[in-house]
Amino acid sequence: MAVTESKRSARPTEQIAPLAAEAPPGGRLCLAVVAIYLIAMAIACVVIRSPGVVPSGNETTWDRSIFTSINAATLTGFQQTMGIREMAAAGAGGPALLFGMTIFGSLTSLFVGGIAGARVLRMPHTPVQIALAAVTAEIIAVVAGAAALAGANTSLFDALLQAASAFGNSGLWTGAYPSMSAPASYLVLLPLAVLGGLGLPVLIEGTNAMFGRATLSRHSRIVLMLTALAYLAGLALLMLAQAPAAAGGGWDAWRDTLSSCTIAAVDTRTAGLPFQSPAAFTAAGQWLLMLLMLVGASPAGTAGGLKLTTLWQLLKGTGDALAGRAVARATGIAAVWVAGYGVALLIGVMLLVQVQSQIPADRLLFLAISALSNVGLSHDPVSITGPGLLVLSALMLFGRLAPLAILWWMARTTVGAEVLVG
Repeated sequence: MAVTESKRSARPTEQIAPLAAEAPPGGRLCLAVVAIYLIAMAIACVVIRSPGVVPSGNETTWDRSIFTSINAATLTGFQQTMGIREMAAAGAGGPALLFGMTIFGSLTSLFVGGIAGARVLRMPHTPVQIALAAVTAEIIAVVAGAAALAGANTSLFDALLQAASAFGNSGLWTGAYPSMSAPASYLVLLPLAVLGGLGLPVLIEGTNAMFGRATLSRHSRIVLMLTALAYLAGLALLMLAQAPAAAGGGWDAWRDTLSSCTIAAVDTRTAGLPFQSPAAFTAAGQWLLMLLMLVGASPAGTAGGLKLTTLWQLLKGTGDALAGRAVARATGIAAVWVAGYGVALLIGVMLLVQVQSQIPADRLLFLAISALSNVGLSHDPVSITGPGLLVLSALMLFGRLAPLAILWWMARTTVGAEVLVG
């Protein structure tokens, strides 16, 4: 009995550090990485406008070059009327640039989020080990994914970009669009998207657990549980919304609906791979897609959105408050992040309504959520120009950097929390 009590008392509990505490190990390094990340986006904006990147006569304007660069680096991946496919007609320079930005965006999210997450969860990993884990995960995912995707109809570069986009939860794409009936979609693309969305701490702990070196932390167990529940709930709700459209169509209609909903339940949180247009769904189905985009996947990974653990922490904190128990600091941080997301979304939609009044309000809301959650799904290739593109660019950048800032807020003030927020 004494041993049991000793073990319980040794279990990590949430500790609150003073706001003025010294930055956690790796803090300055992460700031430098984010600074380089922003500089790389600015350089890419200039390079995209240079001769030879796009076909002659289709030179890119500043608003579109800014959007294209941020679209790739934030792992959003909107399809564009003048995007990576059109760049390929001018040579390999443009596609190679956006491929590099996709890889850099993935590594930045994994590294910066991974160091903060390791601090919060009390993982015994140094910044160097976190960096090696991020690079290793990226290489394995891209190389293994490309090996599985490459074939007679898919070039090596297309396969590499498709694998990088899937693991990076980015909709950037070259080659034939993914098929809802192809085995590779279910065996390669969707699993890569799920892995990227789990977060680096979960990938590290999962790998260690596979080789018997450690057991999964409570955070990793909760992330895996919530990921499975979110998929099942998303699939069930989408099937319910699509049932009227499939009714009376026989087995083929139900089979297609099941395939469509299975992919959408994963793709909207937040891979955004171009499997199908949201217009293929009923009105109720499209509202559910927005809800799934808003939820997202998990922190310290390549996905966007509010994150499953953020919502879990809010619900748990609410239950604790109603039961008269102490409410964890992580609940307050989760509430601030949800409020910040909501304010950003409200401002984004209001600006889009002002500058793109010809587009229906529900479509603008869909675009805003897709940009803010770094999903990249849209009803049609993005053809907006001018201020509307800049609004979407700002939403994408906020959606990528704000969760990292929330994680580092936790790292500076809260150690030993059950789950990561942001």
